[in-house]
Amino acid sequence: MRKFRFKYFFLSILSGLLIALSFPKINAFYLAWISFIPLIYCSLRNCVRNSLIYGFISGIVCYAVSLYWIFPFLQYNTNSYLQSLVASSLLWTYLALYLSLWSGFLSFSRRHFHPILSSCFAASAWVMLEIIRTYFLTGFGWNSLGYSQSSFIYIIQIADIVGVYGVSFIIIFINMLLYYWIQDSRNKRYLILSVLVFIILIGYGIVRINKYSQIYGEKISVGVVQPSIDQYKKWNDSYIEYILQTLENNAKYFKDKDIDLIVYPETVLPGYLQSDIKLQKVVSVLSASSKLSLIGAPGFYNELIYNSIFAIKQDGTILNIHNKNHLVVFGEYIPFRNLLAKYFGVLNSLGDFSKGKAMQIFRYNNLVVGATICSENFFPNLSRKLVVNGSKILTNHTNDAWFFDSFAPYQHFVMNIFRAVENRKNIIVSANTGLSAVIDASGNVVIKTEINQNISFMSDAYQNEDITIYDKIGDIFAYMCIVFTVFVIVLVFIL
Repeated sequence: MRKFRFKYFFLSILSGLLIALSFPKINAFYLAWISFIPLIYCSLRNCVRNSLIYGFISGIVCYAVSLYWIFPFLQYNTNSYLQSLVASSLLWTYLALYLSLWSGFLSFSRRHFHPILSSCFAASAWVMLEIIRTYFLTGFGWNSLGYSQSSFIYIIQIADIVGVYGVSFIIIFINMLLYYWIQDSRNKRYLILSVLVFIILIGYGIVRINKYSQIYGEKISVGVVQPSIDQYKKWNDSYIEYILQTLENNAKYFKDKDIDLIVYPETVLPGYLQSDIKLQKVVSVLSASSKLSLIGAPGFYNELIYNSIFAIKQDGTILNIHNKNHLVVFGEYIPFRNLLAKYFGVLNSLGDFSKGKAMQIFRYNNLVVGATICSENFFPNLSRKLVVNGSKILTNHTNDAWFFDSFAPYQHFVMNIFRAVENRKNIIVSANTGLSAVIDASGNVVIKTEINQNISFMSDAYQNEDITIYDKIGDIFAYMCIVFTVFVIVLVFIL
């Protein structure tokens, strides 16, 4: 009996490890298509209580491995190993609960449905839990399952209909079918169905990639700056001159070049552009080589501080400002500040940012640009709003120096690939320490920098006015999965 239970324990760990390895930076994306099979075996052969435990074990392994960087990130903010370990463990535990619930759902329904219906239920339940995790308690959209396929460009083209959650659905659905085929290898219908689904998706991907190649749309020239300023220098007053000199050196690359758009990282300016005359003079130098420059800096209005992107015209004047709509907890504000503020030194020096109220679009001459700041690209609906409201090209401005050279910058970057495919828009990414890139409307990375590389570069990019099915319906597919999951659970209760 003990040996039998140990088998399930081992299989749960195996599933968690395989899932974790499918994400960047390891990026063994092919493992995602089989990684759930051991946990499915555990779930469908055990009672609900035991399945919850096995799912939790898989979850802890998965998130402790793939999101290990949470610990050094918090340690940098708190300067305390103990506090960081406790907070990291709490987050990994919270995320593991979702995998635990999913395993419990499988066990709960295991005797009631045909394998095809069971596979649809498992995939729908996963999507339901994934979208809840993305938005509940300010949201944590990191490492949604679909993001593991960012390198498998043919399979992710379906995102222009069903979004990243649709890709997650397909991965779980295929895992379930392969499990049923393994259980009854003489019956090939589940294998045939999984191969057929795969072929259809690949075929769709080929058609869409052929249309939305690098040269689709109206060509513009873009410049990208990656200054690679260490996080400990960014808000240290003694490094202000160093930062400004670095930015001016980066800007020299664009001198005497005819550029439509130059993109700078999030909070790249060490102060308040609206009130600092010295910064305004520097910005006039930075913006001199392009029709429009998008530069990150703290902004303020009515005594509130914002994480902002300033659209600067060639003469150095401000065209418009986008204030970040979704803030990162413990990164941009501290909940229960009176109780917790003393543990977060960096944030204490900055103060809490306030939340912006609208996704601003920058319109200038032929340019129609929608900007997202850092974690705003976690949330597909925000990029979608920009496109529905007229954006022809998207930018993402981020400062991933918080995460050093960990898995985090790579995991963050691939979200941009999905935003490009969902909306069929080129995305220009400027990250302080990397990864910066130009991504075309098919999700292909045209050019990309290395981590911690101080570099400025130019590239062609393309604007278009296309509106995808996903733009029109949003995450309706994910909400249908929620309705279907709840319906099946209620039906099982009735049965």
